[in-house]
Amino acid sequence: MNSPLDRDVDIMVEEPQPLDHYIREGLKQLHQEQLLCDATIVAKGERFPCHRMLLAAINPYFRAMFSNAFRESQDGEVLLQDMDPAVIQVVVNYYYTEEIALVPEMAQDLFVAASRFQIIPLLESCSRYLLEHLAPENCLSLYELGYAHSDLALLQEAKSLVNQHFRRLSQDDKSFLDLSPSTLVSILSSDSLAVSSEMAVYRAVWRWVKAQSASRLPFLGELLSCVRFPLLTQEELKEVQAEMARYRDLRPRWKRLNRQERLQESHGLRRGMYTSCIVCVDLFNMEGPELKTKDFQVGCYDPQTETWEKLPLLKCLYCARCVAVEDKLYVTGGVHTDDTYSDTLHEYSPLRGRWTQLPSMSVARASHGFLACNEKLFAIGGWCKYEDYLDTAESFDLAERSWAPIASMPFALSHFASAVLKNKLYVVGGVTDSVGSWYASRKVLIYEVIADLWSQVFLDKESYWSGAVAMNNGIYVVGGYFRSRVRHHNERWPDAGNLHCTRRCFFLGEDGRVDKSVAIPRLPIELAGAGVVRWKHRIYVLGGENTYLYNNLEGENEEEYYNTVYYWEPGATKWIQCQERLPFTSWGLSGFGCTAMKMPKKPILELFRKTSVALTAIEVVNS
Repeated sequence: MNSPLDRDVDIMVEEPQPLDHYIREGLKQLHQEQLLCDATIVAKGERFPCHRMLLAAINPYFRAMFSNAFRESQDGEVLLQDMDPAVIQVVVNYYYTEEIALVPEMAQDLFVAASRFQIIPLLESCSRYLLEHLAPENCLSLYELGYAHSDLALLQEAKSLVNQHFRRLSQDDKSFLDLSPSTLVSILSSDSLAVSSEMAVYRAVWRWVKAQSASRLPFLGELLSCVRFPLLTQEELKEVQAEMARYRDLRPRWKRLNRQERLQESHGLRRGMYTSCIVCVDLFNMEGPELKTKDFQVGCYDPQTETWEKLPLLKCLYCARCVAVEDKLYVTGGVHTDDTYSDTLHEYSPLRGRWTQLPSMSVARASHGFLACNEKLFAIGGWCKYEDYLDTAESFDLAERSWAPIASMPFALSHFASAVLKNKLYVVGGVTDSVGSWYASRKVLIYEVIADLWSQVFLDKESYWSGAVAMNNGIYVVGGYFRSRVRHHNERWPDAGNLHCTRRCFFLGEDGRVDKSVAIPRLPIELAGAGVVRWKHRIYVLGGENTYLYNNLEGENEEEYYNTVYYWEPGATKWIQCQERLPFTSWGLSGFGCTAMKMPKKPILELFRKTSVALTAIEVVNS
């Protein structure tokens, strides 16, 4: 007969709680029953009994107070008369229960209390809550909060909204008048203010000062030093001059400035003084037999107004590549009209209105990759003759103004799509002769900038002359020629019968693999070699071509070129055709350089085109 010990018996055994559970529950009960309380926090007459051991254990503020020869260590009474009793009640309750119910009316005061008492968990909870409830209506007060308490996450997010809405906030928001002088200086010094005229900054200074003129006039000189007076137009300067004449304590300094001096004195433009445009390099009319007679234009397209403008000509070359870094345009490589290949690098500054030649690449390139990342330009692959594909790559340091080699590509390649995402360069498809004859690549090559290392990922099809842009943590690949892997005797192009120009678009994740969960509508037309560029939250496709087999006895290639402009916004079900088309060409064009860049707005450009009198500084004389 089996004993009870030999049988399986279900016995409910409660798991023992850890020691800190009993400590927490015991302190909570002692506090509820007001037992053994040996400290009292006093806020505006209201008293909050508690235990000094708990206060000292949680943060260094009370630890220093109770462990040194302060009055509080003797009588246990902590006076916090500058704090709201309701806030103290919440803080004390948090000490004992670790529970907090944040509401907008009290979150900022609790953030200040948690920062003052150095209660890190409570401070982090308040910071997260404030970030979740950040809005244009409270961004000024939260900017002040983040700035005063060195909360970088809160400061950066609030700063973004303040910069975006500065004009309205500085004119209408009452909390703008409550900013501290140091906070206001930090805002006015930002390059990212979305103001199209510096008068908005100038008027903001006076609005803040006049709100409490008796106490704030001593700060006027420091605040006016944040105003970039050389960016004011002559009409705006007249208004400033008239206002200055009413104040004897202000001594403005006037100076006649040329273009270069104005740029130096102003220390750069504000973000709102730029407009984002699409620049196309090497636009020309393909009609006619002789390429050497063509004018190669540089066109600037404003998607908001759907208008084109000419930029200064560079050189007569085609298959060059361009990229923009802030408000500078860089163009490299290409083929001259005498069929020689270019190794040059040029920089265009809209404010200076001219091109500058920079140090040349180590090798001439055309139809190559040209990308910008971490203040460096990267020239990748391409070709330098009909038969010579390149696997070399090099980078240009914009600060040092010099080229340096980087790791070579796994194989020679040209006519590929390329984009930059999170310190990585992506090369999609392309053409190569690495096995002795021409073929299209079926790979995505990924270059890690920091590690100087290439890796490879396979695509489901071979492709070349697609376009690519980085957006939404991935790479959008647009159009191109797709075909099976077939070798060819022609050293430059494959047999026309094997070409398949596509309307297909697809999305690559950060790992370089196709993500089929991202839906992209097919292009309205089959095209390759188009200018594909990101403008804000849109993808633009400009021009392009379609080569197909002409159905006649000779079996000749037929090429169709486009001068159309389409765009697509992620989430939309179709591409939209713009009314404007590529300028300077009635037939169409492919293979030109295309990039988005910041272009100074017309009033600013006009200001920099002439020498004129400007206000460069204001001195405040203490009377």
